[in-house]
Amino acid sequence: MSGTDSAAEKPRILVISTAGLERFIPALGAIRANHRDAKIILLTARVTSAFAATVPYFDDVWTDETDGMFHLSKLWALRKRLHGLMNGRDFTRVYDLDSTPHSKRLFWLMYGSRALPLNRRDIPWSGAIAGTALSHEDPRRGAMHLVDRWAAQLKIAGIGAILRPELSWVARQVTSFAVPFRMTAPFVMIAAVPGPGAPWPAERYGELARGLSAQGQIPVLVGLDVSSVLRQAIQDHCDNIVDLSGSTTVNELAFLSWAATAAVGPDNGIMHLTAVAGCRSLVMYNNASDPALVGQRGAKLTILRRPQLAEIPVGEVLAAVMSQK
Repeated sequence: MSGTDSAAEKPRILVISTAGLERFIPALGAIRANHRDAKIILLTARVTSAFAATVPYFDDVWTDETDGMFHLSKLWALRKRLHGLMNGRDFTRVYDLDSTPHSKRLFWLMYGSRALPLNRRDIPWSGAIAGTALSHEDPRRGAMHLVDRWAAQLKIAGIGAILRPELSWVARQVTSFAVPFRMTAPFVMIAAVPGPGAPWPAERYGELARGLSAQGQIPVLVGLDVSSVLRQAIQDHCDNIVDLSGSTTVNELAFLSWAATAAVGPDNGIMHLTAVAGCRSLVMYNNASDPALVGQRGAKLTILRRPQLAEIPVGEVLAAVMSQK
């Protein structure tokens, strides 16, 4: 058999993770460890696609241009791409790490009439869609933490354990990284990207940055998509904040996390990244998300929660950050 034919016979695995860094980061490495000889394709969101392309666990990364929305033309284009890859035969496995209405749409797009309840029992779909060959239908699923839910789901597919996420490979990806301060100096990352629900008031971030500066910490604003209005509001309260928002990659944020005194922010993807990187992380929660279900996990983690983020005072956040040193 030729090398080309051998490659063509490789098992083909599709991993669906399109819900952002907060879903993507904890899942790193779990599936590759159990499919070492397979061709693994990751379908992910635009916000994570550049980072995903550097991850050593996937053979190919596809960007879902729909952003999880019902864009008919984009969904149809994605369907054509998926069917072109399937080329008359199923994926060996599909691991749906989202289990959202969007991934259910993808299920119907991929399998058509075979997705009907009476026809789907042979479809190798690992997820929450009832009746598939690898479905996870535990009635307690909705009450499980995201990582525990994945572990139970993957166990049905024959994967006995989820490996603890690690980011050591990032060091090989960041070959040069310049910041306007010495990374040996004490600094705190402020991840002001809003999470679910109403955001922490912009002036509070500025007050926090000023308080950190008074404590000898360099306040560093980070985020892939921090609005100019928020950035300006923070700078109005602390003009010596270092603004790296929008100018660093996810890989570089991981690199920063290794050196930082701490990181602080609401429930967003960057705070999942800092927690996985082992950075001391203080995460603010409101009632729009539940840390028992979707919370960051790490040995150096502090969670502050109120019904509304605006109820969390700057002094409490500053004290909690500084007590973590």
